[in-house]
This record gives sequence, structure tokens and C-alpha cells, in this order.
Amino acid sequence: MIKKKQLIPLLSLLLFSTIFAQDPNTVLAEAGRAKITARDFKSRFELSPFVSKRAGTNTDSLKADFLYSMVTEKLWYLEGLDRGLDRNEEFRFYFNPVEDIFLRDALFKKEVQAKILLSAQDVTNTIFKAGRTLKTTSLVSQDSAAINDLVGSLKASATAKLDSLLKLPRFAGIKGSPVDINLGTLMDEEVEDHLFKLNPGEVSIPVRSEIGWVIFRIDNIVTTAFDLTDKKQTDQAKQTVKDRRAMHATRAFLKQLAGGRTINIDETAFKAAAAKIYEAISNAPFPPAGTGDSAVVLNDSDWRRIRTGLGEPVLQQKLFFIDNETVTVWDFLANLTFEEHRFTSRDRAAVYQKLSRLAKDFVQQQILTFEAKRQALQSSPEVIRDLEEWKQNMMAQMLKVSFLDSVRVSEKDIENYYRDEVLKDKDFLLVNLLLLTVSDLGIMEKVINETSAGKTFESVIKEYGKTDTLVNANGETGLKPAVFLGDIGIIASKLNPGELYGPIKRGDGYSLLMVKEKREMNDSLKKEFENSKSLLANYLFQKRLNTFMAKKTLDLTAKFNAKVYENRLKDVKTTEIMMFVHRLMGFGGRVSGTPLLDNWTDHVDMEQFKKVLLP
Repeated sequence: MIKKKQLIPLLSLLLFSTIFAQDPNTVLAEAGRAKITARDFKSRFELSPFVSKRAGTNTDSLKADFLYSMVTEKLWYLEGLDRGLDRNEEFRFYFNPVEDIFLRDALFKKEVQAKILLSAQDVTNTIFKAGRTLKTTSLVSQDSAAINDLVGSLKASATAKLDSLLKLPRFAGIKGSPVDINLGTLMDEEVEDHLFKLNPGEVSIPVRSEIGWVIFRIDNIVTTAFDLTDKKQTDQAKQTVKDRRAMHATRAFLKQLAGGRTINIDETAFKAAAAKIYEAISNAPFPPAGTGDSAVVLNDSDWRRIRTGLGEPVLQQKLFFIDNETVTVWDFLANLTFEEHRFTSRDRAAVYQKLSRLAKDFVQQQILTFEAKRQALQSSPEVIRDLEEWKQNMMAQMLKVSFLDSVRVSEKDIENYYRDEVLKDKDFLLVNLLLLTVSDLGIMEKVINETSAGKTFESVIKEYGKTDTLVNANGETGLKPAVFLGDIGIIASKLNPGELYGPIKRGDGYSLLMVKEKREMNDSLKKEFENSKSLLANYLFQKRLNTFMAKKTLDLTAKFNAKVYENRLKDVKTTEIMMFVHRLMGFGGRVSGTPLLDNWTDHVDMEQFKKVLLP
């Protein structure tokens, strides 16, 4: 039996409304001049997968841990600001593309979405079409004269048989096929309106399309019940029409914005970047057997090596100009890193071809970004709010990473651990874990959806096999000391068999784990592992990092005079369903509905933490 809070992943976040039992601006916590309100907490809690080994499945405890994790993230962010991390080139490399995509989204909302309005007649037509399916025969020809001749022949006689007509020599080039037409099937709304006005047996006017001249004969009309009182059903129908109009409006806006511009990509700069990217793809390890996926997704380490290999002069080289502003190779690589593209081929020509297409897409993205900045959309309250949330999350993570060198483990540390601590360490347990690690959030979303629907994690693991260096072909670590599994082992040592934990961010991927078996080790077994120094080094490093983070967090709590008003949390009503959400962004792209929150409370002494934070 899997013990976890129900997680339901959604494909996209189009609308999120909140109903509060209290003022959404109620302050739940504060640090320095920063505050966490009930609105901040609710929106992020309900859109984030979050599991706490301390809270288990208790909702109130889970909410408390989530709030304390938000506070900790805020503290580390404030420390990052004090250290000038927001001006650090490494931070800007990762954050600039986030700024850009939110600016483009704001531009889309202003220039496209806000201008798409449905009249009362539009709604009436939409509902009429939503309750019908047209059973048609689609007839295509490259010869406009032949297609018009066929239309005339069909209309000339009510008894004319289509099959017989198509056998005539003059119609030999016309092909027919059955097509069901529903609301939104066709990209041309005028043609769709025309077809839905026809009766069975009638034929449409000829329409010019990408595949030639097309006509439709209505063979039958199937009606289905449409409940006008069902708001969800009517909203979906209206959204179908809005989405289609948005697509056409987007094309028109892009044409207007790019019209008359000639932007040339510097060939030398592009080839220099492409060569290093191709080199990284060629040298990338093949995915573990059994995953069914041979695509290469470059990770942060790969992109860092690419940047180092290119060197600063090439990184700052002009890739192209927009309105006399320089867009560099550095900017292009930052965008590629953010978008995490999948390279399905290691063939040089295929890689270069894909990079060429991505460079052209990047030009269009930058045209939109520059237009958003020209309209000062970076100053809009919504953009400021969204970017602040992402900035805090990313800066807190980066600051934590910056301290890693200070907790590295030496040979002397390992020797001391053998001599003084190994036999006393309560975390020295044997565990066998089921572990799934993926780099694509979409795959993680799918797995969470399957386990939430009742599929066992064991069966999921069997499908994916070896996805992590810690596991075998069956997705299991095998029975081994938890200390040898690093951060995963420390988490596992606190879990019970059958508990599913995650997703958690590990390096460039996301992991779900379950303890399959757990047992204590005796002294003789512990001594057998004294030769596994590298594994113990990883364990000691993680343990030292946790200790460092706990102390640092307490220091930051005092520095920024942080306070948590946990008693107010009980009045913030939240759903029992935690959603794993992707937000589709205007003009393309997607991000998670909210930045994924690390469970910082797993790294602190909560009793001591609360003594300092609670007023």
C-alpha cells in the first residue's frame, strides 16, 4: 500500500481561481521586508508536488512543513541578494530566459488574448456546432476546373451519384475520403460555418488549401446532447473557438511585427556554437537500457563545458542584431539550456539542421521579447510577481550549491568516521530501494498520474528499468547500506517500506523512490564495508551538507528577523489534491505552474527552528 498524498498532474494551467476563508493578504510569515501571504501559500501549495517524510500524510503537518520550506527558501534568497548573486553571470545565464518567456507571455495576453472576444451570436453558433458531428466525404484535386465541374454536376441533379461521377474520365484525378467534422476540426472558421449550414446531400463551395482544392459533401449529421447548464462543457466549446482565433491572431501579429525586417544570423558565431554542442551530443552517454528513449538531453554540466570550451570572446560574439541591440552566442546558449531540447539523432547533419531551426526560432522569440520590453511589460504587476517567485526559488538553489565546496570530505574525514562513528551511526541501515530518475518533467507527470490512478510503483519501475546509476536493470538498488546512497539514502533511512517519496530534484533530473526492504546492520556487517570509501565519502558529504544547511538557516533566521504565524495557517483552506501543473505560455513554451519547492525542512532541526521562528 503506497502511503502518499494524492498527486494529480495536469497538462496545462489555463486558469487558477482561489477561494479564501480569510483575507488572501493575511501575512503567514515574514523575513526582512519580504512577506508570505495566504495567497502566496495557497497558490504554490496547491500547484506543487510536495512530500515530507516528517509530516507523512497528515495534511496540517504537510502544510506547516510547506510554509517553513517557503520561509527557508525566502531566507536563502535574501542572503543571495546580500551577496549580489542577482548580478552574478551564472545566475543571469539561467534566469534571463525565464524573464524572456514571461515577457512574451505578457505580450501575448495584451496583443492577442485580450482582443479575442466572443459576441452573443458567436456563442450561439458555437453551442450549435458543439452538439453536432458532420459526416462528410472530402474531395481533393489540384485542378480547380475539375473540382468546380464536379460541384456543378452534383448540384445539377439530386439523383447524381458521387461514386459514378468519380469514375468519369474528367474526374479521374479527384480523390475522396470520409472526414468527420466537429467544432474546431477546421482551421478556417468561415469554412466551418459554411459547412454547418448545409444539409445532408449538399456539397460545399470549393476551398483552396495546402493540399489542393477541396470540397465536402455532407453525408449525414449526428447530433449529441449538449447541456447548456453545464458550465464546464460550454466553456470548453468557447475555448475551442478562442484558441483557433488566437492562433490566427498570433500569426497576424507576428507577421506585422516581423514585417520588413531582415535579420541575419552570423554564420561564424553559429558554427562555433554548433560545433561545441555537436561535440557534447556525440560524447553524451546513451540512456539506460529499457527506457525506450535514445534521445540526448544535455544537462547543466554539458552546457557549462560547452561555454568553457567556447571561451568568453566567442560567447560575447554577436549572433544577430535586433533594433541595433546585440544578441550574443551566450544568449542563445542560455535559451537552449532553459528549453532542454531533445536531440533524437547524433548525426552531425541532423544536429546542425535542428540547431539551425532553433536559432531561427530564437530570432522570433527575441523579436517578441524586445517588443515586450519596448512596451515596458517588465513593469506590469503580474510579470513582477511571477518573476519574483522564480527569482527567489532559483537564487536560493544557486546559493545552496555555492556552499558545496565548503563541506567536501577529505581522506582524513573518512578515516575519522571509521574510527569514531561508524558503529554508532543510527543512519547506517540496509535498504533496498525502487528508484526512478528522469530528466523530463513530462515523464514524471505521467508517472505520478499513473500511481495516483492506482498503478503500483513496482509495475512502473518494471516498465522503465534502469534509469539511475544507483540501480540495476530492474530499477532496484539492491540491499545495501543507506549511507552508500548519498542524499537518497538519508531520505530512505527515515521512510517505512512501501512509502513513495518525491519527486525530488537531484542534479539534472527528478527522482521518485520507494523503500522495498529495510533492515538494521550488525557490527560485523558494518566492518565489511570499510573498503567502500568513495560511497562513504558521498554519504559523509551529504550529512555534512545537511548539518551546514541547518546551522546556516538558523543564522539567517536571526539575521533577517524571520517570523512565522503558524496559527493563521489553519484558516487557509486548501484542496486535498495537490496538482503537478504545467503552464502553457503565450507565443509558445511552457514552465511548471509554480517553481518546485524543495523540502528544506528535511535539512533542519524543526524543534529548534520553530523556537526561533514562532513569535
